[in-house]
Amino acid sequence: MISWSDLRREPYRLFFPLGVLFGLLGVGHWVGYAMGGTASHTFHARVQLGAYLFSFVAGFLMTAMPRFSSSHPATSGEVLTVLGLLIGQVLSLSLGWWARALVCWIGLLATLLVFAARRFANRQVTVSPPTEFLWVPVGVTCGILGSLLTLWGLRGDAPVWVIAAAPPLAHQGFLLAVVVGIAGFMAPRLLGREMPLVMPHGLTAEQIRRMRRRRIGLHLFSAGAFLLSFALEGLGWMRMAYLLRAAVVTAMWEWSVPLHQPPRVRALYARLLWISLWMVVAGLWGAGLWPRYRIAMLHLTFVGGFSLMAFAVGTMVALSHAGEGQRLQRPMWALWVVAAALGVATAARVLADVMPSHYFPLLAGASIAWMAGGMSWLVFIAPYVMRPAAAGTFERLHEDAKRRLRITSPVSPTR
Repeated sequence: MISWSDLRREPYRLFFPLGVLFGLLGVGHWVGYAMGGTASHTFHARVQLGAYLFSFVAGFLMTAMPRFSSSHPATSGEVLTVLGLLIGQVLSLSLGWWARALVCWIGLLATLLVFAARRFANRQVTVSPPTEFLWVPVGVTCGILGSLLTLWGLRGDAPVWVIAAAPPLAHQGFLLAVVVGIAGFMAPRLLGREMPLVMPHGLTAEQIRRMRRRRIGLHLFSAGAFLLSFALEGLGWMRMAYLLRAAVVTAMWEWSVPLHQPPRVRALYARLLWISLWMVVAGLWGAGLWPRYRIAMLHLTFVGGFSLMAFAVGTMVALSHAGEGQRLQRPMWALWVVAAALGVATAARVLADVMPSHYFPLLAGASIAWMAGGMSWLVFIAPYVMRPAAAGTFERLHEDAKRRLRITSPVSPTR
């Protein structure tokens, strides 16, 4: 069995399974509603984004950042803080304590930001972080600002546009921005596109700095347009808001991934990751083109996109860290079940809004399908998560990651 030291060093072992349990709670909420009970859209949305998906983001970043920066792993205090705030947030949402839940959410975002800042400030490598990682603090800023504006709205004296813009900024803004950055850097490599991270030989140090500044400037300009889209949404310009948001996300991934090229890796997890990227942008474009069905289109982004991405990347992380990376090249029943279940869940949830006469049966079908996929993945992944890595595995993965990503080069990276 794994020890607490294993959980600190690789927090994904704790947060990935916990995230699925939160997801089952948030989705199962709708089964009772479909059967005639009561439900809360706020509870569902905040549990799915702020607990389920955040657990995957936190598990990945708290495992990967110390490795990429050659700094120390998560401390017991950091792991327990995230765990306590996640549980506190879900309990507060369950009891209808919306303001307390937002305070927990702000605490989670601040903890993640401090965690990342400490690792890169104490990094033992000679290069700067990839420029795509600028989107992580952008996402945290969206989450904190949106939450503070939501708290202002709960007081009853905030302008209408603030009340409308705050919730999507707090959760959608956080998740989209963080995933834009992480996927922009990691997806090309997971899809088999080994993109060099160091500058070509022959350039002067000043030329390297100038190229890096241009990349940073482009990311910051895109982040500004991304933030503007939420202000437009608050003002009621829904079509323009989502078309702008879709354009930013699509452009960032086409530039960095690139999005239009299929994966070179034949493994199923890589193909599902590529599909999930397309589902994210398809949902955003759909929300802009058909604002009337905005909620339905956003389920393309969150169920078909982020959920599929979480399970695909989660599988890669769990098997690799368990020393079973070779299994990723073979068919895995759980990923096929997840792909089918999330496909059904996404289609049923979209059709529920398009076919209101069948709303409740379709909503129940979507919920049950998602739960079947989530539970199947949890059963499959549990033995790997609970299995301590063989002696030397952590160190070998550490060196492999650095070598593959070339972060030990003494020359600043282009990205």
